[in-house]
Amino acid sequence: MIPHSPQHPLVLVTGATGFIGRHLCKHLLAKGYIVRGTYRNNLPGSLPTQIEWVKIGDIGPDTDWTDALSSVDYVVHLAALAHQLGQEGKRRARDFVRVNSEGTRRLVEMVATCRDVRRFVFLSSIGAMRSFSASRITITDPCVPDTDYGRSKLVAEQHIQNILQTNHTDWCIIRSTLVYGPGNPGNMSRLLKLIQARVPLPFGSIKNLRSFIFVGNLVDLIERCLVHPQASRRVFLASDGEDMSTPDLIRRIAQISGQSATILPFPTSILKLLGYIGDLLERFTGRSIGIDSYSIERLTRSLVIDPSSLGVINWHPPYSMDAGLRLTLEGSI
Repeated sequence: MIPHSPQHPLVLVTGATGFIGRHLCKHLLAKGYIVRGTYRNNLPGSLPTQIEWVKIGDIGPDTDWTDALSSVDYVVHLAALAHQLGQEGKRRARDFVRVNSEGTRRLVEMVATCRDVRRFVFLSSIGAMRSFSASRITITDPCVPDTDYGRSKLVAEQHIQNILQTNHTDWCIIRSTLVYGPGNPGNMSRLLKLIQARVPLPFGSIKNLRSFIFVGNLVDLIERCLVHPQASRRVFLASDGEDMSTPDLIRRIAQISGQSATILPFPTSILKLLGYIGDLLERFTGRSIGIDSYSIERLTRSLVIDPSSLGVINWHPPYSMDAGLRLTLEGSI
């Protein structure tokens, strides 16, 4: 293992075993950083052996980060309770507060007592502003989160800015759009499976527009935000810079994978009705059928961001959306 030095600074990555965390650790190691990663319970296999692992257990208002923060130069806080669909998300409002809001507050309070930490980079979400928008969202727009998850991420951002306001430790916040890439368990993965199954898709009448970010672009941006002087105490909106409707996204995925996609016109009102029926079935049976109002809204409504504020750190996505989709389909990066 490379020894810790000014040329090889030590970065703590919380949530290092997750989808984004695995990609980020690999990227930082390739850039010459020393990486320390945290995990909750059991350490999964097939992880880079160069990482120094620290078990921290459950994240909340009482988590002890002492060992994890020892001699650290930078902190990237990825660990969070992810957005939950449907009724499951509504039932977990308190968990979002405990993990995302209070857990972040606890970590930042301990970071504020560490003389070595130069900058704290927090991966937030566009959900801290809103889940859907008919107009393009800019960094100056007001934050009006409409989910418990989004509200918990916004409160976490506020804790960071308040606690580190006059502290020696710098900070940077990244509000990410939907992240896709190899190993992503989200909606992009569901679309891939539907295309591969050659199932006719009833999305031809959807006229939306959405922003996305490839995981390779996101981890490159996070690394830039660690060290760039102009990232100091800023909030950024992050995307690939290429926006797409749901039907166009399906066609692009099919084209890159060498397959054909059958997209049928279908009233969006009926799709929304199906989502409502899925909500009711889950509410009364406790079991999800894989369709609910939120997932239908993600497919039918718009959410487009303006990432131009990233120009101050001279960052441009290293991967085009076509390249990102291709690597996602190949399962490698």
